[in-house]
Amino acid sequence: MSLPLGLKRSLSKLRELMRRIRHYKIQEQAKEINQVLRGHNAYYGLGGNYKSLWKVYRYATRYWHKMLSSRSWKGYITCEKFRLLITKYTPLQLPKLRLTFAEMQKLAEL
Repeated sequence: MSLPLGLKRSLSKLRELMRRIRHYKIQEQAKEINQVLRGHNAYYGLGGNYKSLWKVYRYATRYWHKMLSSRSWKGYITCEKFRLLITKYTPLQLPKLRLTFAEMQKLAEL
C-alpha cells in the first residue's frame, strides 16, 4: 500500500526537520516538532483525515526516538526512557480535527 503524495511529502519534511535539529536541546526539539505538527493539524485537520493525522503523529514519535538514540555514542534510548523524556518535557502535539464531518456538512449546505 502506497501513501498519498501529500502524506509522503509531509513525512519527508518532518524527517528532514528532525535530522536538522538532531543536536538541539530536547526542549527545543520538542518545540520545533510541535510547531510543525500544529501546523499540519491545522491544515489537514478535516473529517476523514484523522487516520492520516495519527500516522504523522506516530511517525514523528518513532523518528524522534530514533534520532535521539543515534545522536550519542552512549547508545540506544529505551522506550521507557523515551516516554519519561516526553512526559518530563513537552509532549508532542496530538492530532486534532479542526472541522468534523458535521461541521463540513453545515458549511456545504450554505
